[in-house]
Amino acid sequence: MSRRLGVLTLVGALALVPLTPSAAGAAEAPATTRAAAGGQFKVAPVGVWNGTVTFPTGQVEARMLFRPNGTLCLIAPPPGPEGGIEGQGTWKSSGRNTFTFQVKERFFDGAGNTTGYLRANHRATLRGNHFTSAGEGAFYDASGHEEDSFPVTSEMRRESRSDTC
Repeated sequence: MSRRLGVLTLVGALALVPLTPSAAGAAEAPATTRAAAGGQFKVAPVGVWNGTVTFPTGQVEARMLFRPNGTLCLIAPPPGPEGGIEGQGTWKSSGRNTFTFQVKERFFDGAGNTTGYLRANHRATLRGNHFTSAGEGAFYDASGHEEDSFPVTSEMRRESRSDTC
C-alpha cells in the first residue's frame, strides 16, 4: 500500500495535473472584486496558474484554472489505457490579498472505475500575478476511507486571466 500511496502522492497531490490550455481570445476577468461592506477590494485569482506544489515526498509541476464564479477546474493529461485523474474545486476571497481553495480529484483505472480520491484545502496569499499557499491534503480509497494525509504548499504564477476550462 505504501508504494501505491507514493505513486498517488507524486501524481496527484493537490491538483497537480495539467489543465486544458485557455481558449484564445477569451474575455479578460478583473483581478479584484469589490467587497460588499466598506468598499474594500478583495482578491480574485481568476485565470490560469502554473507553478510547483511541494509535499513531504517531493515536488511536482501544477496547472489550475480559477473561474470568476468561485469554481476551479483541473483536467489531467489525456487519460491513457491505464486510466487517469480528473478534478474540480471551489475558491473564495478571504481578505484583501488572501483566498482559500479546496480541490477534489478522482483517480480512475482504464475502465473508468474510481480507484481513489485526493482532497486538499489551501490558504493562499496573492501578490500581483503570483500566489503562494499552504494547506493539507488527504488520499482516500475508492470507498472513501482515508489512507494518508500530509501538508502541502504551492508557488504559482498567473499565465492568463482566461476563465475557460
